[in-house]
Amino acid sequence: MIRVATIARNPLDSPNMTANDAAILGQIGVLLKKRGAEVVQIKENEDIPQGIGVVCTMSRTASMLQRLKDAEARGTRVINPTIAVERCSRRLFMEILSNSGIPQPKYKVIENSDELLDDCFPCWIKKADGWSNYKEDVTFAHTKDEAIAAIRQLESRGISLFIQMQHCQGDIIKFYGIGKHFFHYCRPTTGKFGHEEFNGTQKNYTFDAEKLRKHAQTAAKAIGLAIYGGDAIITPEGDIFTIDLNDFPSFTAIREEAAEMIVKLIMDKTE
Repeated sequence: MIRVATIARNPLDSPNMTANDAAILGQIGVLLKKRGAEVVQIKENEDIPQGIGVVCTMSRTASMLQRLKDAEARGTRVINPTIAVERCSRRLFMEILSNSGIPQPKYKVIENSDELLDDCFPCWIKKADGWSNYKEDVTFAHTKDEAIAAIRQLESRGISLFIQMQHCQGDIIKFYGIGKHFFHYCRPTTGKFGHEEFNGTQKNYTFDAEKLRKHAQTAAKAIGLAIYGGDAIITPEGDIFTIDLNDFPSFTAIREEAAEMIVKLIMDKTE
């Protein structure tokens, strides 16, 4: 009997999505048991027990990632791999996407407001390292003064590296992937922080869905993700720009189907 451990995400790393994260992990656990697996739920402050064959983890805390690295060194299969989760830190995944030829809006990594690009407004000011834990970690700025204010707000919390990304007007698309064989996209009405309002009403611009899938899968492969989600912008011309990529989303709208595919990934070792 295979022993599978599941690890929930820290609520701080899952703002406004804690219940949805718990729901997808719970569904995965139910389906794993139906397939004959023993399921062990682990908290983020606990060690990985001996004899665990697979860890299905949503955790991003440094301490748990280190314990997961130790488990990987012992031969435990971890989904997503720890290196892939670490690469989902914003600055790192944006660099990987750039190197992989995935179109993104114009952006620059900066250390202070003096480095702001004058030809990049309106824009988004984003915390460069880690993930978005607070609404202010991603702020829309119409002008340079608003961008400076956003940077100062981040600096007041001890953040010292920022991303200035040019605003790209268009439809927002959310996409989800599991391995090579599952891909889904949809047009959201709102997100966890409500930033979608700056793109206005969805216009239903036409675009090449196969190109979106290829972009997403290329990015996920370059990062090393087996389970992933992200956001893209579709311009009026049908161009596709990736603006966000995350490890292990909550799959709220397609939870049952996603849970089945994740269990297949775990039990059948599919890719």
